[in-house]
Amino acid sequence: MKNLFTCEYWVKFGSTHAESALLAAARIAVIIIAYLIIRYLVRQVIGGLLNKSLARLSGDMLHAKKARLQALRSMLSSAVAFILAFLAAIMILQAAGINIVPLLTTASIAGLAIGFGAQKLVRDVISGFFILIEDQYGIGDYVTIGTIAGKVEDLQIRTTRIRDLSGRLYVLSNGDISQVCNHSRGELILSVDYTIPVAADISKARKALAEVGGSMARDFADDFKNPNVCDGLVQISSATNVIRFFAAVTPSAQDHLRFELNSRVRAAFDKHQIPLA
Repeated sequence: MKNLFTCEYWVKFGSTHAESALLAAARIAVIIIAYLIIRYLVRQVIGGLLNKSLARLSGDMLHAKKARLQALRSMLSSAVAFILAFLAAIMILQAAGINIVPLLTTASIAGLAIGFGAQKLVRDVISGFFILIEDQYGIGDYVTIGTIAGKVEDLQIRTTRIRDLSGRLYVLSNGDISQVCNHSRGELILSVDYTIPVAADISKARKALAEVGGSMARDFADDFKNPNVCDGLVQISSATNVIRFFAAVTPSAQDHLRFELNSRVRAAFDKHQIPLA
């Protein structure tokens, strides 16, 4: 014990371990530098892929996809950074001469316990990852999920926020989403039935609907596509006939076009003296 308080002891100890300490410090420094460089390169690659994807988009499509791609980039960057940090920590401990087997055993047991308690969270994150990767829906899309229908207001890796037509905000866990009906992909068929008395002239009614379809196609050229009128009657009875008007429209303008269509059909029927039942 007395030797511990003598200069000779510490000089001998320093000379014995100085070389190994310097070597360990050098290894740790290399590991840290390599970790920082790799993390920077990974972020640059992910950011470059995001910018390349955004460069091909414009307008509403850019707005809808931007949040999805940014959420995906954030998730991938965080996952890669965590993995790199974990590997770097293990390598640093090994370089410092610390036995990591007990630490790994403890971490495995703790991770197993946390995993059982966080199964719902893990399921939400994995489901959110596939929603983003598969582009099932995006911000601004009108969707039906279960009994909830509305516009997607926010899409995160764990949750989806939907605002319905009444203004109510629903927050859904991505892991609970099993079936999605996306009304905003491609063209949507706007179909409206008009009931007229059996004594009304069907040919005049069709002609009036064709005129309305033509005017709608001219005035709303970006949203109103291929107007048409059903050649046959949708429904007949002893008192009424039902004619169906349909056209391909953009989903975002569906409600507005329906209101405008009804207004113009009413005016056209009044002009041609075609009563509505």
